[in-house]
Amino acid sequence: MPGGYIALDLEQHRGFAVQSVDDYLEKYRAVVQEAVPEEQVLAVGVLSRPGSMGAALAAQGSGLAYLGMNKHGKNASGGLPTNVVVAVTPSRVIAFDFRPKMTSIKLKGRAAEWTRAGLQVTAERNTLATRLSFAWPNGAVVQLDSNRSIGQYNRMNDAFMAALGCAVPSD
Repeated sequence: MPGGYIALDLEQHRGFAVQSVDDYLEKYRAVVQEAVPEEQVLAVGVLSRPGSMGAALAAQGSGLAYLGMNKHGKNASGGLPTNVVVAVTPSRVIAFDFRPKMTSIKLKGRAAEWTRAGLQVTAERNTLATRLSFAWPNGAVVQLDSNRSIGQYNRMNDAFMAALGCAVPSD
């Protein structure tokens, strides 16, 4: 191959078929829907504390930098776990602690629940993530990141942001 690059079949790697974003999101939505049987789950998003990608990179060079960035992210997220799957229903936004499970997720429990009444969500794209700010009329603000990815996975949280009435920033 020119330049020493190796061609990879991204649709089939080591015997595992790569799933589409829509396939993953439907599996995640179905898992979350079981945990919220009283209301329809309109969309789900996989979000992280603000700066978690940068903190992970900083940890490679300085443990102190990581601790500072992690503390800031924890405060800005209202104390949520590092990674959450967030459901949008007609009346609520519900964050769940979770762990990945091959091609699906396993919910550990509800981490937070907020009413959508008066909720305003804005998005600001930066280098490693799109920062989502959830703001309520009482002045409370929670920030979470939609981490950037490659290919089709870079749009993983677009439907989630749209369900919240948030404009998806363009690249």
